[in-house]
Amino acid sequence: MKKTLKFLADLKANSNQSWFLDNIGDYERSRSEIEDLAYVILTQLSISDTKLNPEIDVARFVSTLINLRPKKPIAYFDFFDVSISPVSNDGNEPAYVLHIEPNDQSYISIKYEPDVFGLQVMRNFISKNAALFENLLQDCFSSGYVLEESSMLPSLPKGYPIGTPGASFIRLRKYELRSPVDLLKNRDELLQDILVTFQAALPFAQFLRNGLGL
Repeated sequence: MKKTLKFLADLKANSNQSWFLDNIGDYERSRSEIEDLAYVILTQLSISDTKLNPEIDVARFVSTLINLRPKKPIAYFDFFDVSISPVSNDGNEPAYVLHIEPNDQSYISIKYEPDVFGLQVMRNFISKNAALFENLLQDCFSSGYVLEESSMLPSLPKGYPIGTPGASFIRLRKYELRSPVDLLKNRDELLQDILVTFQAALPFAQFLRNGLGL
């Protein structure tokens, strides 16, 4: 993964089309490496998470680096995201995410970014199962996860009075647990770390799925 991280660091320093085209071979190699990694993660995770389909083309799980903006120069992201989900609800469901970025910014996460309807459903589900949700989170925290709280509202949304069970979680607009990952480890150690870390948060993903009726 060292070469991929170096390519992303160089891309960040040279975010222009000319440089990107001159280094398109490094991009193709990096993307191929990440798609291979995504395939192994998917096939191994599908053993413990039977909702995942190991036959899905993993290319759909890997983000592009290119950010196309109408009437403006092409811009480039300096990271890859591998976002694996069952894709049984048009993608609007919890996903296993591997964020690949240089300078120790890489992490693993279980993430659900709901639409308006999904957010309302999840808030109601959490309020009815607040104690269970809190216990699941504590188990995940003990495995090295932290709750991403940047989307938290300053107060409870309309319809949820003060004292509502799970109030702090109902204020969230997305649900994500993150854990750092060391991409400089050798491939076997890296895969083992990724799989063990994801599996530790499987009950969290299943809770979110249950809330959505998936």
